[in-house]
Amino acid sequence: MNSRRLARLIYPGFRFGSSDPGLALKLAELGVGGFCFYGGEAGEVRALSRRLKAASETPLLIASDYENGAGQRARGATDLPSNMAIGASGSEALARRKGEITALEARALGVDWVFAPVLDLATRPDNPIVNVRAYGAEPGLAARLGEAFISGLNSQGALACVKHFPGHGDTSADSHLELPSVAKNLFALEELELRPFRALARRADAVMAAHLLLPELDAVNPASLSKEILTGLLRRRLGYAGLIVTDALEMKAVSADPAAGVKAFLAGADALLVPDDPFALHAELSLAANDGLVTAAAVDLALARQDALVRKLAPFRSDPAAEDILRCPEHLAFNAGAAPACLAWASPGRFSLKSGDTVGYFEPGTAREDWKGEAFVAELSRLGVRVEPYQPGCGMRLAAGCFSRPRAGSGSINLSDGEWAALEAAIAGAADSALLAFGSPFVLNGLAPSAGLCAFCALEDFQRAAAGVLAGQVKAGGFMPVKVSMRSKK
Repeated sequence: MNSRRLARLIYPGFRFGSSDPGLALKLAELGVGGFCFYGGEAGEVRALSRRLKAASETPLLIASDYENGAGQRARGATDLPSNMAIGASGSEALARRKGEITALEARALGVDWVFAPVLDLATRPDNPIVNVRAYGAEPGLAARLGEAFISGLNSQGALACVKHFPGHGDTSADSHLELPSVAKNLFALEELELRPFRALARRADAVMAAHLLLPELDAVNPASLSKEILTGLLRRRLGYAGLIVTDALEMKAVSADPAAGVKAFLAGADALLVPDDPFALHAELSLAANDGLVTAAAVDLALARQDALVRKLAPFRSDPAAEDILRCPEHLAFNAGAAPACLAWASPGRFSLKSGDTVGYFEPGTAREDWKGEAFVAELSRLGVRVEPYQPGCGMRLAAGCFSRPRAGSGSINLSDGEWAALEAAIAGAADSALLAFGSPFVLNGLAPSAGLCAFCALEDFQRAAAGVLAGQVKAGGFMPVKVSMRSKK
């Protein structure tokens, strides 16, 4: 079998600052299907994309995890609100506009394929990897906003990828570190996790398979390596005919299996993402082809699905987005305009400040000089509120900021025991208190502030909007897309 055709199944990773550009060029010359970019300054991302595409005999697809805008990965591009912030607004218009901005800036960087939207559901507070990456806990909300985001991406020339099939929300493990397991049968999955994937099965450009064990469906293989799940469930039962891409094969959930890439292809995957050693995977595919395991017909079908995505991009590739669109005023204004609709009260109680009031500000486990909430503090000060470092037990009112969020490979999401205890003590020692969740809303669980206000992300415009809400200048127009369990204040 033609070795270049086998190479097109492979999508290596490239990490700016650590990966070797010369090696990437050799991979492009080998014939890989594309690359997944991580990090980088905007200029170097754009330059490498051009070099790699020029070195390849076939059209490369450059991908990245721009779930929250290109600025999430590429320095010099625009950071956008988290999915859960958009979920709290319930607005398809905001979801679509987020997709449009992401696509325009991705194109300006030479990135064709955005690994988003996340369709996992935020049903477990202890899930270390989904959380605010999800639109919320309700499948209909995820499907509706996910479709709007895809529409925005596609309208401006970027491909989408829904993930992580068949649903990564009901886990307490991070697949970057270990193999999570979900003990649900097909009926239970159909009731919840599969619903957004089913709704978008004929709309998605690609589906990313999760490194997730579902023993009721396949007792041996994770979803990404399971023919029962990829071919049986996704293709036959859900009727999906497009491209399937694995999650990164370097993740510890599957990386210990030297045959993971070949197994994923045999299970039904069309693109093998970020293997530890792309050259070794190419050799393994070649050996499997020589042994008759990997057939020419299966490779042809996988490459036909890749070619369909390339054709979809063709009208836009001749008209790349201008470089000055990155962090342009219109894109930056989106965050400020969206913030009021995304902020949501998590409690029936309210907390208000007025000009001339004094409030103590506190971030658990964070010294004054390291506060992440500087934009929040500065906006309160601008609105006439005097902000001081919080001192418990002296009748001071408290505004506490929490910035917990998912971090791949960290294995945790919420506060440490020490931080949680410090936050609980701060609330107990305050005359009145507001807990502001500039990230995971689940930090509110088990605590008893007078009020909880959720921004779902730490963008400065969202911090300023939160300050405006407390000062009565802005209305929090969102609703809670997940359930939190705050204690009643005694």
